[in-house]
Amino acid sequence: MSFDFRGLELNSHYVWNFDWVRKSLAFIKDNNMTALVLHRNEIIDQLVYPAGVFAKGQRFENIFDRYRVIHRDLYKYVARGRSTPMQLSDYLRRVIELADRQGTQVWLENKELWFHDSIVELNPQVFKNGRLCPNEPVWMEFIEQKYKDLFNNFDNIAGIITAPATRESRLSISGHRCTCDLCASTPPEDWYRRLLNAMYRPIKAAGKTLVVRDFVFDRQTQTEIATVMEELPEDVIICLKNTPHDYYPTFPDNARIGNVGPHRQWVEFEVMAQYYGWGIGPSHMVDDTRYRLGYARSHCVEGVLVRTDWEALEAHSVFHTPNLLNLYAVAELAVAEDTAKETIYRDWLVGEQYLKPDATGSEIDAAVAWSIELLGDSWEIIRRALYTNDCVFSDSSTYPVSLAHAWWLAEEKNSLRDWDPAKEHAMDADEPNVRRILEEKEEALRRVDALEDVVKRRPTAMTDAAYQDLVERIDVFRRYIRGFREIGQACILTKYLTENEEPSGFRAEARRLLQERLDGLLELAADFRQYRHTTDFRHTTYTALGSERLEVLHADLSRILALNASRLENQAGTGSTA
Repeated sequence: MSFDFRGLELNSHYVWNFDWVRKSLAFIKDNNMTALVLHRNEIIDQLVYPAGVFAKGQRFENIFDRYRVIHRDLYKYVARGRSTPMQLSDYLRRVIELADRQGTQVWLENKELWFHDSIVELNPQVFKNGRLCPNEPVWMEFIEQKYKDLFNNFDNIAGIITAPATRESRLSISGHRCTCDLCASTPPEDWYRRLLNAMYRPIKAAGKTLVVRDFVFDRQTQTEIATVMEELPEDVIICLKNTPHDYYPTFPDNARIGNVGPHRQWVEFEVMAQYYGWGIGPSHMVDDTRYRLGYARSHCVEGVLVRTDWEALEAHSVFHTPNLLNLYAVAELAVAEDTAKETIYRDWLVGEQYLKPDATGSEIDAAVAWSIELLGDSWEIIRRALYTNDCVFSDSSTYPVSLAHAWWLAEEKNSLRDWDPAKEHAMDADEPNVRRILEEKEEALRRVDALEDVVKRRPTAMTDAAYQDLVERIDVFRRYIRGFREIGQACILTKYLTENEEPSGFRAEARRLLQERLDGLLELAADFRQYRHTTDFRHTTYTALGSERLEVLHADLSRILALNASRLENQAGTGSTA
């Protein structure tokens, strides 16, 4: 079964980069996808004027007619951005024209509530005790007018995709800090219901489609928004991340998939790898993608949305790294679930012009086999390095900067145990678990170091440029994983030695190994700093190889160990056994 909707999503400022959009449209056309999704949290507010504030009750022909009436107010309240909606509207119209020529839909995606600062200034009642109140009625009036104005300007947008339950909007019931009586007495479900209905009415009137995402940070919020999503009119589409909370490949399937009442469903994927290496540490996910899409098919999902970049990591995309293979995989497996892994790799190598034009069929087959040997199991390296017992142990693929930071990431912010009770003690520092974690990190390093021998066996079909690029990427990969080996082992050993005082023959071994890892952190930081001066890669390589992060973590662990040693000395001096 082919998924009816197969969308490529831009989530960074590449949304406003015309050349990048054309590149994305070309990939969509060449790889049988159906839609381009432009995702910025504030995108609607960048395309419309707050005419509902400056000219209430008036009707306008288009955005220029609005500007004719409100240009003086705009210059007074929004001087820096007064021209932006007009220019971006013309930009978007051209993007839509190009998409229409090739039969590609264009969707807009955001997070609500979002608003111009002028809305707050002209409606001071939304401030209560210095905090924004999400329950003031003016917000819903503003939302409805905003979408009326949008569709007055554009009649060929396919629809709107929104996430109302995330804390990443400017204001939401899930992330506000207002303590007024109205907020205290309003169930979150009521707020979601009012917001989504205020959006649905103008979207429906324009003949477009509303898609609501379940993007949430915890199980309670997921339950709250799910209750409202199931009540929405049947023509609203429900969009669900393939795993709960966020794009963590170690997490179970999102339990909401197949449980959305009578609504049509889409499932979201992310291929740049926000949580699995950014492609700086390559991670090919063909097997996981095949499984996740199969799960979606078996639960009556009809659409697949694929995010290719991330709003917090500008000027970086899956198109910059070997993880582009993952986009090929989703595009092909979403059409034909039995597409062979070799076919996907071949299409990637050919599509990205990694192979010599005169390569023979047998030479191409050898290059495909070599690429699978080199990167086909790269996820298994990333999994053992960036995750700990499947718990998220990185800060969106960067190194944690303290012991508390690492455990906050793993047990609170990105908690796996919220969704898988069997992981309740995955991060415990008892000796058996510590040994498992030490071996997990060591195995990641062994696997990545073994790639050096694979790299040396260059396939004859590969171009000089492509081969040199992969050689350099594997060199970066090995350094990146070594960093996580040092960090993962140093952190769990510090936790073991400072929180577990039961006598054990393992303690002396743990102290010796911890000192090696602490020394290793500083040595690696120096290596990374030198690497910056002797290489010339994209900026994200040096973000991932964060020398200052390693040094800050080293200082944090050293402080913890010193405080613990002082505590033990004091106990010994007083004869305490506490």
